[in-house]
Amino acid sequence: MAKPTIRTPKKEAAFFDTLRDGQSVTAACINAGISRTAAYEWRDADDEFRKMWDEAVDEGTDRLEDEAHRRARDGVQKPVYQGGKRVGEIREYSDTLTIFLLKARRPDKFKDRVSTEISAPGGGPVQVEVSARERIASRLAGLAERQGKGSGS
Repeated sequence: MAKPTIRTPKKEAAFFDTLRDGQSVTAACINAGISRTAAYEWRDADDEFRKMWDEAVDEGTDRLEDEAHRRARDGVQKPVYQGGKRVGEIREYSDTLTIFLLKARRPDKFKDRVSTEISAPGGGPVQVEVSARERIASRLAGLAERQGKGSGS
């Protein structure tokens, strides 16, 4: 059996700092010198550790979101080469990041509009078994009738 990882304040700090930086649990474990198994065992066994973990992930996600906003709004400088020599820079903006940010901020307005049409072979209408509908309607009517009798109406 493997020797259990010793939990120290230094390891915890390194772990949470990495999560706050927006990095993955795997990166946080590597940075802290602990196994993923140990991290998840600590999380399962300690409510305070779990709370700190969740808060660190939230902070890291906020940091990533802020960086996405910055890149979408301000762009990033990219070098321009001509004839193998650097001749300047251009600012590039990310339309993709802008789209993702808009979808996250206003999903009702910017969500993907997808519709699905179902048709039978050859493009004809799909045949629906009427008897199934009738059975369901009959059961619902029976339930409604029993409800009406039971309530004294």
